Amino acid sequence: MVATFVVLLDQITKHLILWTLQPGQFFPLGLLDIRHVRNTGAAFGILPSGGQFFIWVGVLVLSCVALSYRRIQQARRLTVMAVGLISGGTLGNLLDRLRFGYVVDFIDLRWWPVFNLADSAICVGVGLLIWQIFQQPSSASQPSPASNDSSSEQKDQG
Repeated sequence: MVATFVVLLDQITKHLILWTLQPGQFFPLGLLDIRHVRNTGAAFGILPSGGQFFIWVGVLVLSCVALSYRRIQQARRLTVMAVGLISGGTLGNLLDRLRFGYVVDFIDLRWWPVFNLADSAICVGVGLLIWQIFQQPSSASQPSPASNDSSSEQKDQG
């Protein structure tokens, strides 16, 4: 459901940009500009000539999610949402690459490369997954139930 929402919102906003602004044209909104940019690279314009490569990366990411679908559905709710954000963002940008040969970017903060909602969803999803990794207690730092039982028995006997 999260992925579907991301793809729909991403594609609607990109359609509005394509419909209202020519490439390079912008509309100022105070703290940011809405600027039509054609991005042939990765998020934030990284590797500008990697179009075909990023099509295959998108297909690989979505294939891994599809193959892991049952396992993901059994994961924590935050993990499911993170994977949904990543999947939706990946699919939104992949659709652009397949249709146009580039990704439509339009959010211009003026101090950061221009990006779109799909890029944001991917970054937030990856951030959530990283946050969860650091929130997981490591099994080495937690005492095992067996060691707790034996230590309490020793105290009772001593």
